[in-house]
Parts: sequence; C-alpha cells; structure tokens
Amino acid sequence: MRRLLSSVLMVVVSLVLAGCRREPLLFSESNARAHVSMLAGTIGSRAIGTPENARARAYVVDQLQLYGFDVRVQEADARRPELGRTARVANVIATLQGSRSDALGLVAHYDSAPEAPGAADDGLGVAVVLEAARVYAARPNRPWTLMVLVTDGEEAGLMGAAALMTDREVTRRLKAYLQVEAAGSDGPALLFETGPANGWIVGPWARRAPHPRGASFAIEIYKRLPNDTDFSIIKRQDIPGLNFAPVGDSYAYHTARDTPERLSSRTLTDTGENLSSLLAAFDTIDITARSPVTPTYFDLGGVTAVSYGPVASSSLTALALVLGVIAWVRTTAAAIRTAGLGRWLMTIAWSIVASVVVVLAMIGVTWALRAAREVYHPWYAHPDRLFVLMLAVGVTAGWCMSRLGQWLPPRAHGLRHPVVAWTVALPLWIVLASIALWLLPGAAYLWTLPLLTAGILLTFAPLPGEPWVRAASVVVLAVAGTLWLRDTVDLMRFIVAVLGRLPIVTPVFVYAAIMSSAGLMLAPPFIAVIATTRPLLRPSAVTALCLMTVAVAAALAYRAPAYTHDQPLRRYVRALQNGSAGIATWEVASLEPGLDLGVGAPGGWTLESSAPVAGIPWGRLPQPFVFRTSGPSIGPPPVSLGPITREPVAGGIELSVTVTPQHPGITVSFVLPAGLVPARHNLPGLMRLGRWTAVYVALPAEGVLFRASFPTAAAPRLTEVVVVATSTRFPGGEGWQSLPAWIPQDHAVWGAAASWALTAPVADSAPLR
Repeated sequence: MRRLLSSVLMVVVSLVLAGCRREPLLFSESNARAHVSMLAGTIGSRAIGTPENARARAYVVDQLQLYGFDVRVQEADARRPELGRTARVANVIATLQGSRSDALGLVAHYDSAPEAPGAADDGLGVAVVLEAARVYAARPNRPWTLMVLVTDGEEAGLMGAAALMTDREVTRRLKAYLQVEAAGSDGPALLFETGPANGWIVGPWARRAPHPRGASFAIEIYKRLPNDTDFSIIKRQDIPGLNFAPVGDSYAYHTARDTPERLSSRTLTDTGENLSSLLAAFDTIDITARSPVTPTYFDLGGVTAVSYGPVASSSLTALALVLGVIAWVRTTAAAIRTAGLGRWLMTIAWSIVASVVVVLAMIGVTWALRAAREVYHPWYAHPDRLFVLMLAVGVTAGWCMSRLGQWLPPRAHGLRHPVVAWTVALPLWIVLASIALWLLPGAAYLWTLPLLTAGILLTFAPLPGEPWVRAASVVVLAVAGTLWLRDTVDLMRFIVAVLGRLPIVTPVFVYAAIMSSAGLMLAPPFIAVIATTRPLLRPSAVTALCLMTVAVAAALAYRAPAYTHDQPLRRYVRALQNGSAGIATWEVASLEPGLDLGVGAPGGWTLESSAPVAGIPWGRLPQPFVFRTSGPSIGPPPVSLGPITREPVAGGIELSVTVTPQHPGITVSFVLPAGLVPARHNLPGLMRLGRWTAVYVALPAEGVLFRASFPTAAAPRLTEVVVVATSTRFPGGEGWQSLPAWIPQDHAVWGAAASWALTAPVADSAPLR
C-alpha cells in the first residue's frame, strides 16, 4: 500500500510541477519555411490531377533526392469501393537505408483542397517531413531504414493512402510511422490520434518530444467528428503510428486564407523539432514490437508529458473512487456536525438550483446575443468576447443566487465553509469518473486524477479545519486547472471554427455545455479556496462589480464583427448544366441567411428546402440556407464523350463509354438509370440518391473507359446513362479559384463546383436481340 501511495503521489506531483525542457535536434525553421513558401506560395493550390500538383510532386522528389534518398513515384488508379470512387494518384516513396530493412515512416500529403493554397494543410506536413528527413539523413549509424511517404489525393477521399497500402514494399517494411496533418495555422501540433498496437510508441513522445502537446481525450473527440486523414487508411494494416496536427487559428482550414504568411513560425518550429527528436528517440526502440495496450497520455503545459498504461489507469481509477467515497463521507459528516442536517440539506439543494441557474444564464446570454444581431453566429470572428460574457454572466448569476439565499429563514441559510463545496462536488466527480471510464476511456483521467487528489488530501486532512480544507483545495485546483483550463480554452476556440464549417446552425447550448463541463471540475475547488465563515465585506460592491463586468462584456460582444477577412464566412456556389443548354441551375449556400451577391449576379433567387429536379443525383446542398435560380450557361463541357457502346456478351450485354478531359483536374460520375445496378463493372460504384454511380477523380489526360455488364433486358434503358463532369473552376471565372465575378470575397471564402450532365450517342457494336 505504501508503494502504491508513493506512485500515486509521484503522478500527482508531476501534474503540478513541469519537467525539464528537452533539447531539440538541429531542425531549421528557415528551411521548412522555404518549403512552405514554394508549395503554397510559388506553386499554390495543388489539387489532385492539376499541373500545380505535378510541380509540387517534382519539388518533393528533387528535395528528397538531394538528401540522399532513393526516390520513386507510385502511379496508380486508387480505388475505394466503400466510397464508389477511383482516382489517378502519384505517391512519392523515398527510402534511406539503415542497418536494418525494417522502416520507420514519415507521412504527409502534398495535394491541397482545390479551394486552398494549402500552406498548413498540408504544406506544413510536407515541409517538416522534408526537413526532419534532412536532419535524420545527416546522422551516422542509423539503425532503421527511413521511408518518407508523401501521398497524393488525400483531399479527394484519402485516395493516395489507399494506393500506398497496395505497395508491397511499403506494407512489408513499414513498422511504425509519424504523420503530420493540419486543421489550423497556429499553435503546437497536437498528438490527437494513435494507431493500433501503440502502447510502446507513445512513450518516446512523452519522454523525448521537446514541445509535447496532446492528450488521449482528443482521440475521443476526433473519432466523433466527420473527419479522416491518411492515418485512417494506414492503421487498417495494424501499423502503429502517431498523428499530429495543429488546431489553433482553424478559420483558414480548407479556404483561400490558408497562405504561407498565415502559418506561424512557432507551429513550424515546434512540430519540426518534435518530429526530429522522435526520430532520434526511435534509434533505441524496437519498432517491430507490438502491444495491445492503449495508454493514457497528456502533456503538462507543453513542457513535459505523462504516459501510462491500462494497469496503472485502472489502479488509479479504483483508488480514486475508493478514496473519493471515503473523503465524501468525511466531509459530509464534518459539514453536518458543523451546521446540522437540515441546514446541510438546504445548502445542497440551493447549490443545485444555483448551478442550474448559472448554466441557463450562460445559454440565455448566448441566445440573446444571437437574437440581437442580424446573423446566426455573431461570435464567430471573436469568440473570446462571447466566452468572457458567458463567464461574467455565469459568475454574476451564481453570486446573485448566493445573495438571494440570505432572504431565506436564518435556519435555512447556506453554510459558507470550504468543506461544503466538497460535499457537493465529490459525489458528482465520482459519478462522472465512473461514466467516463465506461464511455470515454481515453478521457477518464480528466476526472479521475482530480478526484484522486481530492480523495487523498481530504481523507487525511483534519476536518472540519478551515485552513486545512482550503490548503487541500488549492492543490486540487492546481491539478484540475492543469488538466482542464488550457485545453478547455483551446477546445472552445477550435469548436467555433469547426462548427463554422459544418452545415448546421450552432445550438446556443453548445458553449455553455463545454464551459459547464470544465466548471464542474474547476468551480468546486475554487469555491472551497475562497469560501469563509466570516461575514462578507461589502457584498453590494461585489454585486456592482459583477453587473459592470457583464455590461462591458456584453457591449464588446455586441460590437464585434461576426465575420472578417481573416475569420471569413464559408459559402458555397455551384451550377449544373444539362449538356450545352443555354441556361444552368445555380445555387448559393451558407450558414447565414443573407445573399448579398455582387453586380452581374443572376436574379430571381429563392430560398429552397428541397433538392432541384435535375435528372441526376445532384441532391441539395447540406447548408441550412440554400438559394437557387436559373441563370446563364456555364459554358461548354470540359470533357468529350465517346459513344455509348452496347455489346452482347454471354448472359447479357456490356456497356462501354469513354470520357476524355479537355482540362486537368476534372471529376466524372457515371450515373445509371434509377433502379439499374450492374452485375460487373470496372470502376467501383454505389447507390447515391437512388442511382448507382461510379466516380473517377482527376481524369488522366488519356481519358477513362467505363465498362459495366447488365442483363439483356436492361439494354433499352442503357441509353439513359448520364455522365456528369465536375470542375472546381468556373469557365471564365476570376482569380486563381476562377470564381464568378459577382462572388463577394472580402469577408467570405467559397467552395465551388461547376457540373455538366451529359448524355452520349449510342453506337451498338452488334445488333441487339
């Protein structure tokens, strides 16, 4: 027992005291910055299949060859049947031989979203991978082979990674890998995902990364978000890995604002130094080891980190629950002895009511701010102002509830003693820790470690001694603050940006729910620290100060612009044209109801709630506000179609059609008539809105042939096959995105798609029976 308590105390102390800073290796931020400038500045947006994509690939190949790597390019038609998608990709596979053939990998993707220059996503990843590879290549006596895997088509559905996992050399030699992604342009790169059989691979990060940032609770959040990276494909091969990404300043993610100058030097430096240090750390580790253990891990102020396995986690949790119950019994008994059972029960009841009022007040002020403004997300560009307002309103509501308690009969007045806060908090913490252990195991430490600290200190502290309880509460507050405060602030800022790109109007309770979750862990020890049995000095002054703070915070939140150039509104424009018709169906969508288009825009826009009648599975844009009109033609199709050929084969008939692009970066969809499903097909497809559809992303210059077999009875319906060609560039558009001239871009960024629904003539190769 003594040994176990010693181990527990060491963990607790490590949460309060930051460890010594680890020295990074010679990673050059200026070199990495030059790579980003070339990829996202000189070259620009590098969407799959475009000339810019090919230039970026050539640059990466040249750099790796310069560092002494053996480089080859894997060109393949990547297939993902679960998406009904095919893509022509070109992955860069570079190898630097070590004393053993088993390889450690560095993974990033060099393509970008079509609407973004991709400085952070994933110019950052490519830049730090290249520079870390240079540093590693200069080291003598390398025990492991290093494979640098720079994929294509990640933004098109992880297509490059899908092709990479068909390369036998890669799957045979790769034993562990580090991947760098990006969801933001600032802040340190978080360790937000770990691969299977990863118990041994997190330890080096905790011990050796000079700027560790990340926590296992992020895994629980990430797997509930509609996001994937190449990591999702590679981990299916049971190759352990670590996935890093910065999330600060996430407004630029997948937008035209993701530029080199926006990517912070701190992000480049910290990410690169971590990567270089981890490569060195793996020199003394057996990367071929496998373990079913999934560790709990978290950083402490970005200076050091803690990692421990499930045995330690279970032991700490069990001890926390046991000591938590003991501490609750002791504090409750002390409170009842001090104030009596009735007054204690009234204090508990009033505390619960006050907590509900505080949460409702924060929700209410969020609703009021929205109702007072002309937009649904008035806090988007300056969320900190909303958070300060919510905090001020919450504190004021709690204070007013405490003052209202003075109007109760004297025997029902609440007990202002530090021990009372723990009689309320401990049972709640015990329940939350138990639920988290069951539903969110990677995040359970957020509740169990503060509970363990409180359990230890309040089990052995002299009660109801006010100084002793207050001192214990200071320690618990330090532990809870270390675990909760910084991550909560970062999470709330990140959630604002994430919700800004999801097709929903943000519910007004979201931010209050997050703040309340943190408040449940931070408020009780804080109240216990400041609570006193002595009479309050000038409570009216405190009330006035709270009201003044609310007024100032409300004014600042109200006056903040909802959207700015650097924190823009995300909007979408698309058009569909049937063949070479003189008109097209146009749609504009966003999270806000305004239309505000420029001079030259089509007229007659109407707010729509249903999909257009298009003859193909075009569907409705998912944003809550979609405006539609009929407008001018978007020009001639960017592809040429060969005739549809119907050829009799054994047991049925085979359809063939060839599509050849006239411009790079074109996506085509082969859409069959409703209810018709091929028996065999050369491209994967699936049902989309009732029509079987096969998608080919980034048509190669030589075009693509689609073949599918059907029963003979389906032959007459095969003339109804539609080929949809889609481009992210509008013919005759302005700027590097080729957007229509009437698109406003000062405070908005746009995703765009121009589509042509084409039917091909029929040329039967033989008479049909």
